[in-house]
Amino acid sequence: MYEVTSQIDISDMARGAVFLGAGGGGDPYVGELFVSAQIEAGRFPRVAAPHEIPDDAFVVSIAGMGAPTILVENLISERALLELVRRTETLHNRKVDALISIEMGGVNSMFPLGLGARLGLPVIDADGMGRAFPHLEMTSFSVYGCRASPLVLLDDLGSLITIDVVDDRRTEELARTNVVAMGALLNGSFYPMSGADAKRTAVAGTITQTLEIGRAIREARHASADPVHALLAYLNSSGENQHARLLFDGKIADVSHETRDGWHWGQALVRNASGDELTIDIQNEYIVARRNGRTVTVVPDIIATLDRESAEPLTAEMLRYGQRIAVVGFSAAPIMRRAEGLAVFGPRKFKLDEDFVGVEDLVTA
Repeated sequence: MYEVTSQIDISDMARGAVFLGAGGGGDPYVGELFVSAQIEAGRFPRVAAPHEIPDDAFVVSIAGMGAPTILVENLISERALLELVRRTETLHNRKVDALISIEMGGVNSMFPLGLGARLGLPVIDADGMGRAFPHLEMTSFSVYGCRASPLVLLDDLGSLITIDVVDDRRTEELARTNVVAMGALLNGSFYPMSGADAKRTAVAGTITQTLEIGRAIREARHASADPVHALLAYLNSSGENQHARLLFDGKIADVSHETRDGWHWGQALVRNASGDELTIDIQNEYIVARRNGRTVTVVPDIIATLDRESAEPLTAEMLRYGQRIAVVGFSAAPIMRRAEGLAVFGPRKFKLDEDFVGVEDLVTA
């Protein structure tokens, strides 16, 4: 277990979380402010390896659900999050022992760090995706037997909804209906589980991975090196069966954004000086990237957009006409590439008429 006491580390974590978030998960700055406020008050996040959590511990995921575009306007209500935990403990009739991120992406990876510091609870160095996804059931938790409900949804005004459904896909549908009806953004507690469940079903080491990704970018900048190339070098050496590729380097020639049905939908068109084009489809996250019409990365592998000069990762809602960006493809965690996972969050679940092929096979080194 380690304690995060440095504002620099928090900034690195936020930066790395945006990269892993594949364009989704909400504005990182919003989450960074929340965690920074806890550090300034002398309350420090504690990150625990999965094996350090007792098997009988009560673990929950605290996250925002809805359109990331709305979060930028609302920011984070600490009061609402504390009330959410209290209502969760009342529902389950026991105290929460540890928090775990439902996804690694923008604000949703920062929520647990700030809330854990505020409550004195450890945050498990793991999550349910190793990236971000738009649907509640698209987690390794769900694939390997943990239920998303009973769950609690709470808005900033105090309106509360509990949902208890056996099927996680149906849970997503019911929760999404309430999200749309209550302003397109709610906070929730999801996937109540034991410590043993977390060890068995989670994507391990992802909080530390966000820190290392953010640090690789920052240190390259300070050394006046190319931060995009430095990031690719780090990613390709970060672990077995992890592959990163530079998919495209160019300027955004067109981009569309729409908030609909509780999601952020859109598409970005990137063009380079040679006239080659890359399109990126968006449903909260980047779903598929195609270069000149040919798929170069597809879910569950990660598509990340970076500011070309600084390598600062960009969420989907940050994309604007005229930006110069680098687009990187990065392989999903091995647990997310298994056949049982692809049946839940592979390309065909996003209505793409293609099967999953890893980025390392689509784009040669």
